[in-house]
Amino acid sequence: MSTKLNSKVNFWLKTVQYRLLPGTCINCNKISGRDYDLCTSCERLLPRIEDPCESCGLPLPANNYDGYLCGSCIIRPPPYKRIVSAFNYAKPIDQLIRVFKYQGKLAYGKVLSHQLLLLVSSIYEKTALPELLIPMPLHTSRLQQRGFNQSLEISRYLSGHLNIPQNFNLCYRNRNTPQQEGLNARARKKNLRGAFAFKQNLKRMPKSIAIIDDVVTTTASSRELALLFLDHGVKEIHIWSLARACRKL
Repeated sequence: MSTKLNSKVNFWLKTVQYRLLPGTCINCNKISGRDYDLCTSCERLLPRIEDPCESCGLPLPANNYDGYLCGSCIIRPPPYKRIVSAFNYAKPIDQLIRVFKYQGKLAYGKVLSHQLLLLVSSIYEKTALPELLIPMPLHTSRLQQRGFNQSLEISRYLSGHLNIPQNFNLCYRNRNTPQQEGLNARARKKNLRGAFAFKQNLKRMPKSIAIIDDVVTTTASSRELALLFLDHGVKEIHIWSLARACRKL
C-alpha cells in the first residue's frame, strides 16, 4: 500500500472511530469533541511549568540572571543535562497520574504521554534527540503487584512516535525499596542508594539517553540511575516525565 493511500485509509478509520466512539475527556468525563480523550477546555487549564530551568526543570526565579539555568544548577550541576516535564505535579494532574498508575487506566497514560510528546517535539525541534529511551525500572515484586510499569507505557508511546528505540531490559532495580511517596529529599536519596544495576551489557553504549518516568519529585531516582549510566560510558542524560513536583518535599 502506497504512503498516500495508507494515509487516506488511516484518516477514514480515525473519522469512523470518532463518529462511533467519540473521545471522552479524562478530566471532566464529558465528550471531548475530538478523537482524543481530553477536551480543549481542560487541556488549556492543566498546570504547566512556566519558564523552567533547562537543567532541573523547576520554575526559574523572577530575578534569574542567567535566563536558562537556575542558580543551584549553575553552582552544582546535576548528573543529567536536562529535565523535560509536561506538567507541574498539581491538581488535577496528580490525580490523573494516580489513576493511571494505581488503577491501571492506560487510556489516561496515553493522553498524558501525548502531551509529553508534544512538548518534547517542540523543545528538540532544532536539537538532536537522545539515542535511546530507558523506562524507570520497577522492582519485580512491585511490577507483579501493579501488573505493569507505568514508565514503560510512557516510553513505549514516545518510542513509537519519535522513532527512538527503547530498552527496558538493560538495567533493573535490584532491591525493593520502600515507596518514595511521603519521604523527604534526604530520605529518598538514602532509600535509593545503590538501588539500580545493569542486567546486560551493550557492545556500544549510546552517547545520550532519556530516562522516562511518570513523576520527578526530588530527582533521587533519576540521579541514581543517571550516575549508573554515566559510569557505564553514556555521555549525556536527559530525563522526561509526565510531571515535575515544583514544591519542596
